[in-house]
Amino acid sequence: MSHFSSLRLGVLGLVLSAALPAAPIQWTAAMGGNDNWYDYIPTVSIFVGIDYNSARSAALASTHMGMQGYLATITSAAEQTFIEQFPIMVGFGLTGNAWLGATTLATPGTFRWADGPEAGQALTYTNWLPSQPVPGWEYMAFHRNAQGTPIVNAWTSWTVGNGSLGYIVEYGDGIVDLQPPPPDDQVPEPSTYALIGVGLLGAALRLRRSY
Repeated sequence: MSHFSSLRLGVLGLVLSAALPAAPIQWTAAMGGNDNWYDYIPTVSIFVGIDYNSARSAALASTHMGMQGYLATITSAAEQTFIEQFPIMVGFGLTGNAWLGATTLATPGTFRWADGPEAGQALTYTNWLPSQPVPGWEYMAFHRNAQGTPIVNAWTSWTVGNGSLGYIVEYGDGIVDLQPPPPDDQVPEPSTYALIGVGLLGAALRLRRSY
């Protein structure tokens, strides 16, 4: 078998394995998640892309266990890590994209989540590729580059006319995802609680003496 034939079969096998249907996966509270469900929907092949509006409409029209779907909103590094487990389809060059739920359409120049409980919110967590987002490009996609080790999983911006090889759907209970805890310098020190306790005890003693 020629080197070209081996390469062609290898790429075909990669495409077919990535395109196999899968059931939604839950990011459970026991895993540190939000109990929402997620699904990656690939296109039929690396030669057929899907535009953002079509992906968004399909996500909003989908349901799972009575929950409406929407293009995924990634609001923490932990959620990003969870989504990285999905077998994102890659094409020639071993790179591929899947639509996420943020756009700049409502506020040009600023990415905001379009749907779900975070709809209208600006991004509080980001994982852009270097040099991204490109000014003037309106849509966000999850990007995978499997050329090296480790595999790169990050975000990229796209514009009208660009198609991705799939999209990521999130099914939730309508509750806004928990945000990361405040920095350490905003969390009261134990000594602070001790001072508060002493102050309350002193106030109680003074009140008792007054009676």
